[in-house]
Amino acid sequence: MQRNLWHSLKEIGSLWRWVLPGAVVIGLVVAARLAGSLQGLELLTLDAFLRHRPVEPEDDRIVLVGIDATDMQQTGYPIRDRALIDLLNALQTYKPAVIGLHILQNQIVQSKDGALFAALKQRQPLIVSEKILAAADQIPAPSGFPPNQIGLIDLIPDGDNHVRRTILGTFDPISPETYKLSLTIGLVEKYLVYQNRNLTLKNGFRDPEAMRFGSTELPRLRPTGAYAGADTGNPQLLLNFRQHHQPFRVLSLRQVRAGNVDPAWLRDRIVIVGITDPKIRPIIATAAIDPTNSLEIQAHAVSQIISAVLNQRLLLNTWTDGWEYLWIFGWGLTAIIWGRSKLLPKSKLLGIGIGQIGLIGISYLLLLGGWWIPVIPASFVWLLNGIGCTAFYKYDWVLRSRLNENQRVIEERQRMIEQTFDVIHNGPLQTLASLLRQMRDGMPPAHLFAALEHLNRELRGIGEHLKQETLTQEESLYLRDGLKVDLKLPMHELFFEVYSKTLERSDFPRFETLKIAGYFEPIEHPSLSIEHKRSLCRFLEEALCNVGKHAEGATSLNVTGTQTDTWYILEIKDNGIGIRSTIDGEGTKHARNVASRLGGQFKRESVSPKGTLCKLTFPLTRPRFQFREHRG
Repeated sequence: MQRNLWHSLKEIGSLWRWVLPGAVVIGLVVAARLAGSLQGLELLTLDAFLRHRPVEPEDDRIVLVGIDATDMQQTGYPIRDRALIDLLNALQTYKPAVIGLHILQNQIVQSKDGALFAALKQRQPLIVSEKILAAADQIPAPSGFPPNQIGLIDLIPDGDNHVRRTILGTFDPISPETYKLSLTIGLVEKYLVYQNRNLTLKNGFRDPEAMRFGSTELPRLRPTGAYAGADTGNPQLLLNFRQHHQPFRVLSLRQVRAGNVDPAWLRDRIVIVGITDPKIRPIIATAAIDPTNSLEIQAHAVSQIISAVLNQRLLLNTWTDGWEYLWIFGWGLTAIIWGRSKLLPKSKLLGIGIGQIGLIGISYLLLLGGWWIPVIPASFVWLLNGIGCTAFYKYDWVLRSRLNENQRVIEERQRMIEQTFDVIHNGPLQTLASLLRQMRDGMPPAHLFAALEHLNRELRGIGEHLKQETLTQEESLYLRDGLKVDLKLPMHELFFEVYSKTLERSDFPRFETLKIAGYFEPIEHPSLSIEHKRSLCRFLEEALCNVGKHAEGATSLNVTGTQTDTWYILEIKDNGIGIRSTIDGEGTKHARNVASRLGGQFKRESVSPKGTLCKLTFPLTRPRFQFREHRG
């Protein structure tokens, strides 16, 4: 039962090892979206989808009367009120359903002998414009018109200065108790009343803060998804531009004045009058259609609402947050599962490409159905997790294959280590333990007992020490007292690490009284493998420990790593009592083996007037920089 439980836990751990990186990717993408970092890409994708929709017929219910640059030469600017009144009176003779004046009061010059629009023959089918959103740019409507004949025409560009949404209404910033509607809503409402549709403006069913005409609810844009952090406190509607090279009939002021107009073009229509001279009304950027003017933007807004109410043309909706992030998570999780499959990497990558095409295709079809869904975040988690998990699985497979090949060698080395430890434990450790017990009974001198205790700890650490280095099979060196050094560091930095950490050992109090200086030049040696580095570090550690143990009377220690054109020289020199035995110990034999493997030389000798020098020399290449450390 315990074995089954352990197997289950291993399976869970293996699965989590796969899921965790993918979950991190999903979390980062979601966080980036919530922070608004993906907004630009999501909006550009929306533009591309809208631009590539099928062509729609012209909406002949809306007619634009544009005052262009040629007309401006006749009317002047600001436009003389007499010219504008004559135009409006002429248009009213064709009996349009409603006229929207998309011209602000500050763009009209008033005659000295009369109030603005006083000479209008009929005011009822006319709606005038105002701007109220920006406090510094507020332009009130002309006087003499009731609130239901006034509409705001403020535009709300996105961060890239492209227009993709329209405002439907807002509370007046100056008079917060007053709610004002847009020119778009005013034109739509009057047109529907004119058509005897009995479809007045009301609050929404699903969203009480939304607007609706009959059963058609205008979906409010919310400050989430691609518009995370955007100011959408006032009801706003995504513009579903009519896809046509000329979506509305456009007349000029000259044509109306001259009577070059078919009465059928204007009768029962929505007529919007505005300035189209780009010098006065700059071109508006919108990537979903060709750059246009604010008059045509107004026409698109009116057209999409009327078409939705009367013809069931789809408005642009968005999912709620829950569904959007479930969609993103679903694609990310599917990519993780796909990357973990047993297919060949080429097949996986082909599947990722097909999946990406499918994701874009589904998103496009949903947009044609009136739903704008998060394409970019889903694409990110699909591609990153799909490609990442595929690469990770391939790497894991290669690594496992190599581990299997090396497993037998590792097990053999481990067996030899355990045997060596058993020999040490069953021989000298047991003898030493017995000796300690006898010394405790006989109350030996304190300093001798402490020395033997230290030797006991040092010997017992040999086995575990060797096990760590062999079992981990990593590019690291385990020094005594559990310290670890990264063998991927340059050799001169490794020397300094070993040098510093060995001199900090508490079991060599002699180091605290020595005047110590260390100096290591860098090494560029392509043939220095990890094992070579490990051997050199062991040599330096052993040489320093010998000073700590045996350099009686020493007051200074110099450790240097210098180089000539072709050799590197590592020296450890103290001014202690010098060498007292001519017999080579195990440390000296190890040093000679290290020198032999590197193609170098080693010598250990007494120096004059006193002291000991350990010197290891091996070939090298030219240096780059120096690293120095001094202690005293």
